Amino acid sequence: MTDPKRSHGQRVHTFKLTASAFAVAALFGQAQAQEQPAQEQPAPDNTSTVVVTGFRASLNSALNVKKNTDGIVDVIKAEDIAKFPDANLAESLQRVPGVSLARGDGGEGKQISVRGLNAGFTRVRINGIEAISATGASDINGSTNRSRAFDFSVFASELFNSLEVRKTSEAAIEEGSLGATVDLRAARPFDFKGETITVAGQQTYNTLAHRPAPRATALYSNRWDTGIGKLGFLVSGAYSKRQATEEGYEAVEMLSANADGGFCSPLGATPQNPANSAVKGITATNCGFNLPRTSTAAAYNDVFGRTDNFGGTVANPAPGSGAFHPRIPRYRRSVAEYERAGLTAAFQWRPAAGTELNLDLLGGDFKNDRYDNYISAISFGRSLAAANGKPQTSIVESSFNGNGSWEYGRFNGVDIRSEGLLDVNNTKFRQHVFSGSHKLTDTIKFDFMSGVSRSSLDSPMRATVQIDSPNVNGFVFDFRQNRKVPTLNFGIDVANPNNFSWGPVDPDGTVHGQFVGRKLDTGNRLKTNAVGASWEVNQNLTLRSGLSARENTWTNFEVGSGAPNGLPNPAGFQMASVTRMISNFGRGLEGSGYPGQWVAVDLDKFRKVWDIECHCAAVPGSEYQLLTQSNRRVKEKIDALYLSADFNYDVGPVTLRGNAGVRAAETRATAAALVNAGGTLTEVSSDKKYRDYLPALNLTAQLPNDVYLRFSAGKTLSRPEYVDLAPSAAVNTQAQTVSIGNPSLDPIRAKTYDLQAEWYYDKNAMVSVGFFRKEIATYIQRISERVPYNTLGLPDALLSGGGGCSLTGGTPACPTLPGSVVTVSRAANTPGGPLNGFEFNLQAPFNFLPGMWSNFGLLANYTRVKSTITYITRTATATLPALTMDANLVGMSPKAGNLTLYYEDSKFSARVSAAHRSEYLFNVLGDVNGHDYTFVDAATNLDFSMSYNVTPNLRVSLEGSNLTDEPLRYGRDSQRNDTLLYAHSGRTFALGLSYKF
Repeated sequence: MTDPKRSHGQRVHTFKLTASAFAVAALFGQAQAQEQPAQEQPAPDNTSTVVVTGFRASLNSALNVKKNTDGIVDVIKAEDIAKFPDANLAESLQRVPGVSLARGDGGEGKQISVRGLNAGFTRVRINGIEAISATGASDINGSTNRSRAFDFSVFASELFNSLEVRKTSEAAIEEGSLGATVDLRAARPFDFKGETITVAGQQTYNTLAHRPAPRATALYSNRWDTGIGKLGFLVSGAYSKRQATEEGYEAVEMLSANADGGFCSPLGATPQNPANSAVKGITATNCGFNLPRTSTAAAYNDVFGRTDNFGGTVANPAPGSGAFHPRIPRYRRSVAEYERAGLTAAFQWRPAAGTELNLDLLGGDFKNDRYDNYISAISFGRSLAAANGKPQTSIVESSFNGNGSWEYGRFNGVDIRSEGLLDVNNTKFRQHVFSGSHKLTDTIKFDFMSGVSRSSLDSPMRATVQIDSPNVNGFVFDFRQNRKVPTLNFGIDVANPNNFSWGPVDPDGTVHGQFVGRKLDTGNRLKTNAVGASWEVNQNLTLRSGLSARENTWTNFEVGSGAPNGLPNPAGFQMASVTRMISNFGRGLEGSGYPGQWVAVDLDKFRKVWDIECHCAAVPGSEYQLLTQSNRRVKEKIDALYLSADFNYDVGPVTLRGNAGVRAAETRATAAALVNAGGTLTEVSSDKKYRDYLPALNLTAQLPNDVYLRFSAGKTLSRPEYVDLAPSAAVNTQAQTVSIGNPSLDPIRAKTYDLQAEWYYDKNAMVSVGFFRKEIATYIQRISERVPYNTLGLPDALLSGGGGCSLTGGTPACPTLPGSVVTVSRAANTPGGPLNGFEFNLQAPFNFLPGMWSNFGLLANYTRVKSTITYITRTATATLPALTMDANLVGMSPKAGNLTLYYEDSKFSARVSAAHRSEYLFNVLGDVNGHDYTFVDAATNLDFSMSYNVTPNLRVSLEGSNLTDEPLRYGRDSQRNDTLLYAHSGRTFALGLSYKF
């Protein structure tokens, strides 16, 4: 439990720490200024070496690349051999103007959005060819990546020496990105002057996990002049292991009081709810066996006197439709064990001047075993038929705030659940790229590239076990002291294993636990073959042409197991023999009143009694439910041809340079899936073909006084997500959701315009202002609605899995029944809309200051984006019209900014960085079910880094990230602002050493 005053004190201490870093910087600088002046790093010679040393030198090198590139391009260079500015690639990317970071489980940077467009709109190329990497995640925090988005957490940043973000299109660059094309480049031997050896180690510590985490990297590179030309070889590796802990609260969903059959009505109320049932023990005085009707008239009427017409879609709103409660109010602790290993190798051969061959190899393994533990009130999300749920719960007290949010409630007859989950995820990435170039003459040059990127996410086990304490009196949720994280009082001692039960369902439908399993395998294979040629017509004009053949294959296989009931207990069974304790919960959370500990399933002990992962007949329910498997694949064949011209002309005092061209691309896509047709798995497939002609212009006017004016225009596209193309329906009976694909989707197409002015006002300094516009002609959205499952036309067999539960009133009942209201989402093409934005960027070394103060510098950028998309929130039916809502793009922060203050001299370097992104939409719901949006709160992350060169070869470093322990919060409905998720992951510090031979 955390005192709010103490939490504030911790934040103050954090800011003092970063301030102290710069005090140390000033002290070091003052002492060294007496010894020698700060030395300027020479500009890199791109023909020999691209490695730079130091943060300031990396900024200068990146600025030179930006200055000499046409289009809107931002670059980040390695500070030193195998040393990127941040420990995570995504966290480095967020320093780029217009780039915002999305963090995954454990708080680590995972994906990026560029200029308001989410990760699916950004293409990532590694060593010149497109790549996709996918990782697993908790369901409420992005879930497993089944999209085209790239998960940067797979790779250690030390494996790469440059990162380039291209925000404008070019005919020679592969199409497919509406946000940006991100190029990651691993080191090559010709980047270095000679033999180079570097080793580095780091020890990391997190304030919430309280576990040390090792990190190591090494690089060897050499080059030789031989009788057959210049040869080079490089190999580098990186390894890290860490444990991340995340704690917080989840609502899972917000449901109206009348959903799932409503609550237990007071004694004597009319109409009575639920209706009498001898099987379930429901009478005029009881809502179930040993469950008297204890709802108070005042609290019950306060709740059911509230109505909501759901955005005008309901003429006569039901009582209670305007009171929204958490579907499953619960606390969560997640402990994730990450192990990341990466290896690169590069071979280069220059047999003669003008000819070069390159072979780049990259491998990465990312293991993520996540242990989630929840203590929850499960019956708020249950119907009477499914599991004796909410209709047997009495409302004793209630309170709503001025925004209509249900801020306090006391209840009787609540089922309490302790849930444990182990999710095993193994990501493998392999890539090989063979490329080369040859100058046929002084003016004609040929180049080629051939490579394959393979990524697989293997999740062999996702095992969930739940133990229950049915019909507890005195459960409380209370948001009155803290609007973000409630106090939950579970009405029992949740640290006593004897208060929980595990076993078969009672004859009246009372549940005593259950288990669920899942196996998942997702793969991406991207193959690229490309050839190109250029002809330097004269010193002002170069013609370029090329063609490419790409083949992208996505596969996804998922199959579940499990039973909606517990299993018979062996003789003498004691719950304590299969449980453990979750302790010290609530450290760092604001507020108080959290349970310090609770009973949790110990999966290893549990499996010794019931091996639910044997997937065998010996353990009922453990067998895979093959008839309800999700088995999908999408294959795209993309042939493209481009023709472009590079030009460079002097017009008076102005130099005009740039490129103009057109790219033609033909896409042939085949989407297929296995579907359950009358108890038989049958393949269904669909073909789609489309052709696009994509012109692009990038113009740079080099004006006097080092002012550059850039203009870019083009047409671009972004292809549909693979999961949206699959011709299948995926049903999650536990979450009561249905996802339906659409293989006929057209890509998102847009026209883009950029105008940017840059002034290089001093050595290694720049200030720029830019405007951009994207006219999105077509868009793809998932239209979500809550409708009865039996209105979808899908077979009921999808709800029963492999059997073991009843759809017709027997016990145990299936979690989702044919008449259950489910959230269904369908992918559809919809009209687009404009996206307009403004960018400001400043790189300002303090060269104008005297002495050691000139070693300071400032980086700052700010992006403002505005968009309007018309979302369909309800599809048209025979009796109801379609409903729409205008809103921002999902995933777009209207405001984003970064600020870095740094110091660097010949020995000491320090910097502190802040990255901010404003609130953004996670989902547009349209008020059809009482909520307009799901949104993610604004966040500001503060990091620092400092290093000292003990000798020219030895460097010691200290880094800190997420210094304010910034939480992640999802809110539901802009008026009520209910908390859907709140989690924090602690502060992280790292001490490291590196040595260059």
